[in-house]
Order: sequence, then C-alpha cells, then structure tokens
Amino acid sequence: MNRATTAHYARRFLAGFMLGVGGMLPGVSGSVLAVAFGLYGPILDALATFFKNVRENLKLLLPVGLGGAAGLYVVAVILNRVLERYEAPLIFLFCGLIVGSMPALIREAKAESGGLKKRFLFATAAGFALSMLLLLIEREPGGAAETAVGPLQSAITGALLTAGSILPGFSMSFVLLRLGWYGPMMVAFTSLNIPLLLWAGLGAVIAAVSLIGLMRMLIKKHPGPTYCLVIGLMAGSMIASLPKVPLAWGSLIYALLFVVGALAAWLTAKTEG
Repeated sequence: MNRATTAHYARRFLAGFMLGVGGMLPGVSGSVLAVAFGLYGPILDALATFFKNVRENLKLLLPVGLGGAAGLYVVAVILNRVLERYEAPLIFLFCGLIVGSMPALIREAKAESGGLKKRFLFATAAGFALSMLLLLIEREPGGAAETAVGPLQSAITGALLTAGSILPGFSMSFVLLRLGWYGPMMVAFTSLNIPLLLWAGLGAVIAAVSLIGLMRMLIKKHPGPTYCLVIGLMAGSMIASLPKVPLAWGSLIYALLFVVGALAAWLTAKTEG
C-alpha cells in the first residue's frame, strides 16, 4: 500500500471517527458531517448496492465504519463522563461544525441540481420548521441506570440514531437527551449490555432498510429540493440545540469553540473535496 493510498484511508477513518462522535453528541447530526465530507451519497450508494460490488464498497465502508465505531467508543467511554459538566461547550463546538459544513452542502446542491432555484426555498423553510419541533420535546433527566430503558426504548434508540445517520439535519441524540434515554443507553453501551444492544441493533436495521432507499431515490431524482430541505433542517436543529449561556466575558469561550468547530468542518470538507 503506497503513501497516497494510506493517506486516503486515513482520511476516511478520520471522517468516520468524526461521524461517530457527531452522531452521538447532542445537537449534532452525523449525516450532516457526512455530507460536508463528500461521503453521504457514496455511503448510501455503497450500502444500497453492497452485494453488487462487495470489494469496491468495502474500500469505502470499512475505514469509515471503523472510524465511526472508534468515535462512538470515545463518546461512550470518555465524553459520557464529562457530558453533564461540559455539555454546553461541546454543543457549541459541534454546532460550529454544522455551520462550517453548510458551504459544502450548498456547493453539492448547486452541482447536483444545476443551480439553486427560488422554489427550493420552500423546501428550506419546511426543513427549518420541521427541525424546530425539537423545541416542543420536554427535556427529561437522563438518568444513569440501565434499568431506565427497556427493550422498546432500546429499539427506538437504535432506530433514531440510524435515522439521524441517514436523514441529514436531525440530531437524534439530542432527541434522546430530551427524552431521558441518552445517559442510560450510553451506560448500556459502555457496559456491553448485550440484550439492550441487540434490541437497539434491531431498531437500527429496521430504520436502515426503511430509509436508505428513500433517501437515495430523493437525492438521485430531486437533488435540489432534497439538499435545500437538509439545509433548513441543519439550521433549525442547530438553533433548537444551542443552550442558553450568560452574557458575560467568560461566555466568550462558547463563541471561540463555535468558531473552532466551524473552521474544522470547513477545512476538513475542503480537504475531502
């Protein structure tokens, strides 16, 4: 394996790592980051046509999947321990990632649809309004005991996280946090609670089978409105997830983290492009 190939796989692994972290952090959509890195469409195609060209599809899915698993592990083992204390800074950082990914998404929309049209603004507005519904979900305490969730909640959790990986713009982990299932599922993951994880896997498979074909069809046949819908979802979910912080000099750290996240996403997307 030459240096160029090694660097290519390393970038794919790093992108997958960020997708795994982003998919689990409240306020962040892993699929949005996938769009920013230019991986969203290729991943959908590889999953939908996996058995038609297993070797080529594995070249994409394997490094991204390994990176994603590593990202999930880091979130579950490390970030879960500090989430309650540093939740606001982390959300500002990853909301910056969302903003930094928007230029890449807009470029993708223009390229796939031959330019953005005014009528696409209705899709953007619809996406924004839909994601703002997150504000209607009353937040519950996350809890720490695995007994706080059962098989049904675990299956729904798996389905939501998978949907968040397929439907760009929605932070399903943010929904889980508000429902009070986020902490218990993180504990189940780190302690390898096999029964709960199997139920979560079942929900994930059902969501994947239901949504991959739909999103692939929409992007192929209606790329402009679909991407504009995603842009609206991104903007709305970011606003819905931003925590309230005091207006004081000490709060400048939140703005700094936001800027760092935006620059990181922009530079990563530029490198991938």
